[in-house]
Amino acid sequence: MLEQIKSIKFKKQFAYFAGVMLILAILYILISVYITSLAYKTIINLPEISPEDYGLKYEEIEFQSTDNSGLTLRGWWIPNDSNNTIIYLHGIDSNRAGHTSEQTVPPGLEVLKNMHSMGYSIFTFDLRGHGVSDTAKVGLGVKEIADIKGAINYLETSKDVEKVALYGISYGAVLAILAGNSDEKIKGIFIDSPYNMITDLITGEIPKRTPIPGFIAGFLSQGIIWSSIWLENINLDKIRPYESMKDLSYPVLMVHCKDDKRIPIYHSDQIRENAPIDTLYHKFENCDGHGKAYESNETYYLGFAKTYFNRIFQ
Repeated sequence: MLEQIKSIKFKKQFAYFAGVMLILAILYILISVYITSLAYKTIINLPEISPEDYGLKYEEIEFQSTDNSGLTLRGWWIPNDSNNTIIYLHGIDSNRAGHTSEQTVPPGLEVLKNMHSMGYSIFTFDLRGHGVSDTAKVGLGVKEIADIKGAINYLETSKDVEKVALYGISYGAVLAILAGNSDEKIKGIFIDSPYNMITDLITGEIPKRTPIPGFIAGFLSQGIIWSSIWLENINLDKIRPYESMKDLSYPVLMVHCKDDKRIPIYHSDQIRENAPIDTLYHKFENCDGHGKAYESNETYYLGFAKTYFNRIFQ
C-alpha cells in the first residue's frame, strides 16, 4: 500500500514537473517568435532634410534591387568633378539623410557634405523598408546585399561610375562588410561602429524595446536563431562580419567609440582580428553615445576618411 502511495505521489510530481516544463517551453518559443518578428520590422523615418539644405546639387533617383523582389529603392545622386563615388549605408530605422533620434545614428548628410568637399561624388539611398523606398522586411544583412548591388549597377549604367567605396554606420557598417566582396568596383569600405554577432545585438536591444528584462533576454539567443530560420529562412548564426572580413582584398577603415554602450567596442575588436593587412582602426574617446565618433572628433574623423579615400581611389 505504501509503495502504491509513493508511486502515485511520484507520478503526480512528475506530471506537475512535466507540465511546468511544457509551459516554459511554449513561453520560450512564443517569446522567441515575438522577438524575431520585431527584429525584421523597422520604424519608418522619412528624410526631413535634403542635400539642398547643405548647398549641394542633387538628383532624385530610383533603381531596382537585384534579388528579383521587384523592390524599388530611392535615393540621391550628388555629383562631383570625380566619378569616384562614396555610397552611404545608413543605420537601422534611419534613412538616406541620416536621423538624430535615439534609435538611429547621425550624422548623415552633414558628414556626406564634408566627404563631397574632398572631391568625390556621393550616392545615398534608403535601404529596403526604410525612408521612401518600397516597404519590405529588413534582411539583416542577407537581402540588403542585393540592394547595394542594385545601387552599384545603377551607378555603372547611368552615371559611368567605375569605382566606389562603401561608407556605413552601425547596421550600415555591417552591410558594407557583408557586401564588400560582392562587386569588383568596390575599392574600399569605411565602417563606423559595426556589430559582430547579431544575436548579441538583438538580445541587447530586447530590454529597450520590450518589457522583457535583460537577464531573461540573454537566454533567448538560440530561440531567436531557430525562429528566424522558421519565419524568414535566414540563419542569423551565419551572419558573421568577422568571417566576411577574410574575403576582402583591400584595407579597411574602421572607427568605434570606446564608450559605446549600444554596440560595445569589443564587436569591432573581434572584426579587426580578421581584417586585411594595412587596415586602419581608430578608437575614439568620450563620444557619449553610439556612432558619435564624427560629432565628438570631427577633425580627426574627416582626416582619417580623406587619407583613406585618397589611398583607395588613386
